[in-house]
Amino acid sequence: MCALLIAILTWISILIGIAVGFLTKLNASNIVLQILGWTLFILGSYIHYLSHKAHPKAHRGIDEVNYVAQRGIYSWVRHPGYLGLTLMFFGVAIAFGSVPALIIAAILSAYHYQLAYKEERLMLEKFGDIYRRYMNEVPDRFLPVRRLLKKLRSS
Repeated sequence: MCALLIAILTWISILIGIAVGFLTKLNASNIVLQILGWTLFILGSYIHYLSHKAHPKAHRGIDEVNYVAQRGIYSWVRHPGYLGLTLMFFGVAIAFGSVPALIIAAILSAYHYQLAYKEERLMLEKFGDIYRRYMNEVPDRFLPVRRLLKKLRSS
């Protein structure tokens, strides 16, 4: 229940940012921003969905996680759920051209980065060498930069 409340409050904060942007005239929307924003939102939603599909317990407490997900989207980045959420936050803010919502999206993204860091420490405590090997095989937390560079170099 706590996770659901946090999710609701998170999206309410984005909506408040959009509303504040309209009230203070800090929203500047146009068709390009709308297309870009909704594209990011849809991409983020899909990535978040894939993270749930590959590891349904990943968004629960560490006590309920009983394995290290290493397949699917988890073979590209270690925290695809947070990546998806971040893209969704920025996507909505950009779609509405809202400066306050962009600030809130940045704060929420920093919070999720901090959560990912904390979760990795807990996973290392719980799974030890298994998680350490996973971190070596999948070196990127959010964006698969190193994996893409490696693929480009080998091509």
